[in-house]
Amino acid sequence: MTRLYNMGNLIVRVVGSAIFLVLVWYAFRYTQYMMPGDPEIPVNVYDSQKQNLLCLAMAVAAMAALMVFEKKTDVKIQILIRRISAAAMLGWIVTASLWWIHSSAHVPVGDQAFVYGGASYFMEGGYEFLGVSGYCGMYPHQLGLMALMEGFFRIVGAYNYYAYELLCMLLAAGSAYCGYRILQEMTGSTAVVVGYNILMLGCLPLIFYTPWVYGDIPGIFFALLAEWMLLRYEREKKTYYLVIMGISLVLAMMVRKHSLVLFIAMGIAILLHSLFHKDKKSILAFLLTVVLTWGVFGGIYKMYEIRSGYEHSKGIPSITWIAMGMQETNGAYGWYNNYPKDLYYNLECDSEKTAAAAREELQERLNEFRKDPAYAWTFFREKILSQWNEPLYQALFFTTESAEGVPGPEEGSLADRVSGEDYMKVLRVCDRWQIVIYAGMLCYFLFGVKKGSNILQHIPAIAMIGGFFFSALVEAKARYIFPYYIMMFPYAAFGWRMALRNVELLVNRRKKNSKVVDIEDKRKVA
Repeated sequence: MTRLYNMGNLIVRVVGSAIFLVLVWYAFRYTQYMMPGDPEIPVNVYDSQKQNLLCLAMAVAAMAALMVFEKKTDVKIQILIRRISAAAMLGWIVTASLWWIHSSAHVPVGDQAFVYGGASYFMEGGYEFLGVSGYCGMYPHQLGLMALMEGFFRIVGAYNYYAYELLCMLLAAGSAYCGYRILQEMTGSTAVVVGYNILMLGCLPLIFYTPWVYGDIPGIFFALLAEWMLLRYEREKKTYYLVIMGISLVLAMMVRKHSLVLFIAMGIAILLHSLFHKDKKSILAFLLTVVLTWGVFGGIYKMYEIRSGYEHSKGIPSITWIAMGMQETNGAYGWYNNYPKDLYYNLECDSEKTAAAAREELQERLNEFRKDPAYAWTFFREKILSQWNEPLYQALFFTTESAEGVPGPEEGSLADRVSGEDYMKVLRVCDRWQIVIYAGMLCYFLFGVKKGSNILQHIPAIAMIGGFFFSALVEAKARYIFPYYIMMFPYAAFGWRMALRNVELLVNRRKKNSKVVDIEDKRKVA
């Protein structure tokens, strides 16, 4: 079991390091973006390598200064600085998010409008969305989020998307707080914790996504809460932490289908941990969570069947999203082109026929890749980079759009400028931040994932590896990478500290060896 456990850590270290070595290299040289109001087609431009080098040097200097501060400061003062910096970070997220929610004047459109509108319709007895050609008939997995949103609206009122935006604001701060607490479980280093708080001050996509009336921010919060609770259980062995972990995972799955990647990562890590430490509780808790998740979705489907009289629809098959993810449309590799919906409608909303047609399309596309490996390499490289190398993760692209005829931000205001004349300035700030975070993640995989290290600590890192390969297969969208980016912040801070610590150890070892050589030379002379 020890060999299997260590092999798991080795695979995470090697694969994660390889992935982030590539991401750092491309983030250092290029940047992708999408101007608000333009078509959803990524634009690739050369980056400023000098500015990236300067930011990396500043990150090294800042972490080195924090490590010196940690060595020379009393523990009580360190604790105080931790708390003050955390409070400042959380206060900034809440204040800035509240400003953006009001100033951006974002009115939900597209999937957001369907979700919050559908939840409100259900409250009023309107269930047309549940028909086989309706929104939930096509996307039945959305009923998890809609059921939770309906419950929320029963408290705050139907169609009250503003209240949901405020909830996202609180959950954004809660996500940052969970990252802070995860770090406290991982390390006692004040340098790492304060470094994380500083990094989170510049996490602008988290703030820009708070008006997004969807499951992204709630999904991030529940995912990080589950990881925090699991680490707490690992340290204290109290069962109620596993209970909270299980509930958090179920909620993460309900609000965001892509949480399945984290779900699988957690299952792999818990299995290895349970076999190595002979911990039956954690594996049992995870298995019960799997059953509970299946039961919750089944219960939601049955509840709406009974209330509406509509039979539960299988919806658009998942294979269609993979088939679409292999297509090139207007120079965009794997990005949304309405293929799943069009195919589903053209085949009279028959899920089985749709799946069969998508499999044929996928097979034809894979054959094309086999015949032209150079094109296949270009396709997957550009598809991955268009998602992972977009520093804003489409935050402004989505949250500055509103329904037609609805006035946006006040003309000439800061909120108006960040989506227009000042957009590139905001992009450059986020671009510099991204290279620091990606480099920190590379350091984490290189120095933080070691033989015998706690596999439970690496769950978000494992999810990033899974998310990387998942993003190469399904529909491309930079927004889908946003949750992984938020999860990187605590690990990037930890990675920077580990890298400098290893340099420090290497320097001290050389000094010690040179002293030994010097003493031996003196003895020879004597």
